[in-house]
Amino acid sequence: MSAKRDYAYLIGRVRVLERSLLYPRLLEALLRAEDLEQALRVMAEVPYLGEAFQGILPTPQTIDRILTDHFFGLVSDFAKQPGGEDVTAFFLLWFDVAAVKLAVKHFMVKKPLEKTYPASFDVRKVLRFLGGEVSEYFPAPLAQALQEVQEFLESHPGNAQGVEFILDRFFLQGVYRLAERAEGPLRKWYHAFLVFSLLRGVFRARYQERKPDALRLLYFENTLLGEKEFLELGVLPEDKVPEYLQYLGFAFVLPEEGVFRNDPYYLAEMERKMDNHLLVWVRQYRRETFGPEPVFGFLFAKSIDVRNLRILLEGKYFGLEGEVLRRKLRECYYE
Repeated sequence: MSAKRDYAYLIGRVRVLERSLLYPRLLEALLRAEDLEQALRVMAEVPYLGEAFQGILPTPQTIDRILTDHFFGLVSDFAKQPGGEDVTAFFLLWFDVAAVKLAVKHFMVKKPLEKTYPASFDVRKVLRFLGGEVSEYFPAPLAQALQEVQEFLESHPGNAQGVEFILDRFFLQGVYRLAERAEGPLRKWYHAFLVFSLLRGVFRARYQERKPDALRLLYFENTLLGEKEFLELGVLPEDKVPEYLQYLGFAFVLPEEGVFRNDPYYLAEMERKMDNHLLVWVRQYRRETFGPEPVFGFLFAKSIDVRNLRILLEGKYFGLEGEVLRRKLRECYYE
């Protein structure tokens, strides 16, 4: 069986599960819902996922848990199938880093880790490692990242932002390694994701007024965005950023042509545009009948659905207006 045919079973699963993806009409119905109770009735239309919301105690914590468990369960199931290990590696790494971040935060404030995000390993091992248990084993890249976190906290106690940068760098380095092993469209997608993530990081650091030394914790050597250019984006005056992005070839991420604003609301618009751009790419894989691309595209589309549903359902819980929520939503996989 060829490498491409190894994905035949997963592609068959995708064709069945695609019915569970959101589409514009359903998003509009959720936006028009008067409250969370009505929105949950709309959710009943979503195959496989909708039934998980029936009869729940509707709180933000419950909503987040159902969405997270649904997506992690899907990724974990795909990972066990022929060809699934490679195509799910990006998403499992995503979950693992989120769980490690939470564990490190608990370690920093000396609180027990009673609840955590799902991960591909027992994340309590992180707490034991940071607590000095040298017998805990981790794959080399994660072990190196945790060692760096440990050393950083010894010299910078309580610096949560620095820890986050180190773990974000670990994640991006992992994605960079995935890109080196990937071929064709997926390699380009990984590269786009990496550049967007570095841009998000540097622009967040700008409005948080982080120093260049802090930004260096996030950066790693790569062929996509040089360290000089990365750090320059962190210190340029606002009015010079659009021109520099144009020079780098990334001006298309700006919500308004030739305009950059150093505030979190504008960055949220930029991030929305980046996510939509990544979604446009995976839409192109939808009709493929062989290879990892349609499987990866479906899983990324599902991750966008989870983000959109979290925005919508938690927004309805807090009584936010539909138009406020609309401005935060990403596009649907199905146009």
